Amino acid sequence: MIHLNLIDAAERLSVVENVSPVHVTSLDDIKKKGRKKALTVAVAALFAVVGFSCFLSVYGVPAPLQGVLPEPYLSLIGAEDPSRSALVMANGQRTSAGGSLEAQAESAAALKRQREAMTPKQIVGEINPQALYNNKRTDYNSYLPLEKVSYQKAALGQFTVFMNTATPDDVGFSDCIFQAPNYFYVRGVAAKPASQRSFLERIKTVSSNFKTPPLPENAPATDITAFGQYNVSNVKLDAVNKFVASAEVAGEIKAIKTMATSSKVTFSGFEKPVVEDFGVYKRYAYQVVSSADFSDLQAFITAFSTSPIRMGVQSVEMKFGKKDLQTAIRFEMYVTP
Repeated sequence: MIHLNLIDAAERLSVVENVSPVHVTSLDDIKKKGRKKALTVAVAALFAVVGFSCFLSVYGVPAPLQGVLPEPYLSLIGAEDPSRSALVMANGQRTSAGGSLEAQAESAAALKRQREAMTPKQIVGEINPQALYNNKRTDYNSYLPLEKVSYQKAALGQFTVFMNTATPDDVGFSDCIFQAPNYFYVRGVAAKPASQRSFLERIKTVSSNFKTPPLPENAPATDITAFGQYNVSNVKLDAVNKFVASAEVAGEIKAIKTMATSSKVTFSGFEKPVVEDFGVYKRYAYQVVSSADFSDLQAFITAFSTSPIRMGVQSVEMKFGKKDLQTAIRFEMYVTP
């Protein structure tokens, strides 16, 4: 019995000892937490105001807030209120929105009448003032369309004359290509090494970026392969100075066919041109072929390059087949309505 009472007393003592302690609240801590919350709220409000101001300065005042926000605030942040700007006249006075819109419409109509009364030269000068001056054009890419036609005719004529006079009699070609403005590629064979060297030296002296690729091991010692840019000189860029009118296209085609016939050259392919529309003019491209021999073709090209025919040549490709020469030429013509 005594033993049980001792156990019960010990258990009550243990419960008393395990009671949680009482915490005392500090007034200083409460004040510090209050100041932190106030500071946080103030910073958040500042960021909100700054963000809202940035939104107004970039996107303008939204419709629900137009006429509500004070004008000094909008001026400070550089924002526009359409409801206010519509009320301001050019002289700084305010009037009704209807009067302002009428003034704006009248101003737009006056500007439209002024634009319609401008001459083409004035419009060109406003868009690109440099276009009114005679700027010097020094390379093919800067030439005007008709200047390119003049250059193409002169370049092809000079290259063809050179090939006719500089090629030894015992040299034959399987490929001869000329492409505007002055690119060429020739491939052939000479009967003697001396003729090979003579031709390569001649064409090298009148060329830029001249290349002769190394010959393969099984190639003959007299093989000829060369490409580069032919040096064109003394070109009269105003040789062709007038576009071909639509009604004159048939006449130009007839003139070039007549010239070819007189040189014993017959072309096929003038019936279906490829037409590209550039707005103020169109480019007619004719891919034609001929089987005339080189001497007749050279005579035609020489006559064509000095003729008044308003057509250029983008490319000429001559290849020897089994029996005769096959030539493909791309003629170009610039046509206006």
